[in-house]
Amino acid sequence: MIIFWRLLLSHLLADFTLQLDVVNRMKRKNVWGMLLHCLTHFVVSAALTWNYLPETWVRLGPLPVNGWGALGLMLAAHFLIDELRIYSMKSLRFKDNTVSFLTDQILHFYVLFMISPVNIEGPGLLLGEKWSAIAVMLVMVTHFTTVLVYFFEKDMFGMAFPHFDEKYFLIFERVVLWAFFFAAGYWWIPFALAWIFQIFYIKRKRIIDMSRVNIWLSVAITLLLGAWTRYVYYGYL
Repeated sequence: MIIFWRLLLSHLLADFTLQLDVVNRMKRKNVWGMLLHCLTHFVVSAALTWNYLPETWVRLGPLPVNGWGALGLMLAAHFLIDELRIYSMKSLRFKDNTVSFLTDQILHFYVLFMISPVNIEGPGLLLGEKWSAIAVMLVMVTHFTTVLVYFFEKDMFGMAFPHFDEKYFLIFERVVLWAFFFAAGYWWIPFALAWIFQIFYIKRKRIIDMSRVNIWLSVAITLLLGAWTRYVYYGYL
């Protein structure tokens, strides 16, 4: 599953970390912006799977498809999925909400799984390489969670995307909490709980204006991803 985890990492990087606001606006306006967005995915995916590209990844009936062909399929599928989402919002009046966001991401993850060779080796099952799986968790703790929480807040309260200070303050808070899970033993748990307490304390004192939904989701998602990261890193919780 090495290729799948690298493709998943490249997707998260290109769809969140590297997708600047200007690119997000461009892809919603015209096909050229969408092509730029999709090509970013192609380039990042090719860079992370470079050594595996000449190999056969999947077969379409009797036809073997190597890495380059698989990335071409990914490029086409990503373009169609994103264009369909934008069309549904513009022409069919579907809302750009949490459901549409999660549906979009699940479809992308499904395509990545379908074009990846499935090789299960050893007790790691579907975990693949440690570094790529952990890197996936890091991007999910940072930018993916920021966008997911934004959609929840937008649906519930009609809130706008967080400002720079709120966005990166909570990213910092989540990363520190997530990092505790790398510590050996269990001595770190009281310190992690204290860190969670100070997050709620900052909310209570209104040092940074954040909703309760934002805080609770940020903490819950980070704890879940932290536990998964710890299992990947150590092989146990």
